[in-house]
Amino acid sequence: MDMLKIANQVRRKKAQDNKWFLYEFIDKNPDLTVYEISKKINWTTGKVNNYVQKLVKDNMIHNFDEVVNGRNQKKYRGKTVKEFINWEEFNKK
Repeated sequence: MDMLKIANQVRRKKAQDNKWFLYEFIDKNPDLTVYEISKKINWTTGKVNNYVQKLVKDNMIHNFDEVVNGRNQKKYRGKTVKEFINWEEFNKK
């Protein structure tokens, strides 16, 4: 395999590991903002925001707005296991 393909595989694996790590962190520490998450796991806010947006797009976490001291804050919370199950498909069988 050429080096470029190997490098791409390594990057994809690392990105998947980061995404899963962030999902687990948000699931164990709900209702945090991107800034609060970045301070706790020592990532940049840009990196956290990038992965959070991917998790929201993949429907793995919930986001909601909360007004604190007159400021709108976007906070995140992991989904429960029940929310991942497609009950209509499950009940068909």
